Amino acid sequence: MTRQSDKDKGAILLTTLLIMSMMSALAVAMMDDVRVAILRSKNIQTHAQTDWYVQAGESFAESYVEKNFLNLSPEQQNAALARPLFAELPIEGGLMTLVISDGTQCLPLSALQPPPSDGRGQEERPTTFTDAFQRLLEETGMGEIDAANLTAAIVDWQDGDQQISNGGAEDYSYLGLNPAYRTPNTFFSAVSELRAVQGMSEELLNMIAPFICAGDPERGGQININTLGPQHLVLLSVLLGDDEDSLASQILKNRPGSGYQDIVQELIDAEIEAEKVNAQNFVYAPRYLWIEVDIEFQEARRTVLLEFKIDSDALTRTYRHYGTEGRRPIPLDKPEEKQINE
Repeated sequence: MTRQSDKDKGAILLTTLLIMSMMSALAVAMMDDVRVAILRSKNIQTHAQTDWYVQAGESFAESYVEKNFLNLSPEQQNAALARPLFAELPIEGGLMTLVISDGTQCLPLSALQPPPSDGRGQEERPTTFTDAFQRLLEETGMGEIDAANLTAAIVDWQDGDQQISNGGAEDYSYLGLNPAYRTPNTFFSAVSELRAVQGMSEELLNMIAPFICAGDPERGGQININTLGPQHLVLLSVLLGDDEDSLASQILKNRPGSGYQDIVQELIDAEIEAEKVNAQNFVYAPRYLWIEVDIEFQEARRTVLLEFKIDSDALTRTYRHYGTEGRRPIPLDKPEEKQINE
């Protein structure tokens, strides 16, 4: 009996140890699940709070502009946006960064349209935004034919048909790629989308990105000549059709303190050739504002990019893009930003 009893006790002990090991394993697994659930819950809460801060930043920026900007004269608006307005606002557990700048200091991709069908070439007609974009590509060292083909491909990317422009590209040009894709036949949602267009490289995109933008497809693309600085010389040159940059430099140098009122008339008064200067390419006060809201909260980060149209005494949001890929690069040699006064 003693030997049998010892065997029974051993079996009971082994069974007990086995049950305890299984229970320990289950407890560890359950604790691990609880730990992951707690971390997930905290992560969700952090990102939800970050999203609320994004909305707060957007509301603050819009309120600031309505209160401190819309009531200014055009001359005062130009002076205020001669440099981007910048603010860092501490929040509990992080930082909110706001940048407000003139939204009419770039070539809108939505303004690229097929060339006029009047038979005149670039050298014979006033400069269009499509001409200016092609010249911008040529400024990077791209040949004239390649620049014309890439410009046509961008026009085809946005237009609503499948008719290939001269040198352009429609669905057929992309369906043979791996992976294959189609042209969206709508306006660009972000400048980074250009990377998908036939003929566009990452290096080329980085060179032209400071001078182009996506946004309101109805904006028409006019540039505010009164807030352009030396860092925008290339942009002004391509809009003027100025191959030597001399006219653009002269316009910036001779700009009166109150700004231009009619650039074409100013050139005529100064006895400067202005036949190719298209007055419709320019405005003399901000028509759009570009606002970047960047939130850093604990481990989360959010960025929202906004465009507002200035309608008399009101603001209308025309564009919102979440994520840094839509961020508008600042031209090289930019002036320092001005601090926002709360």
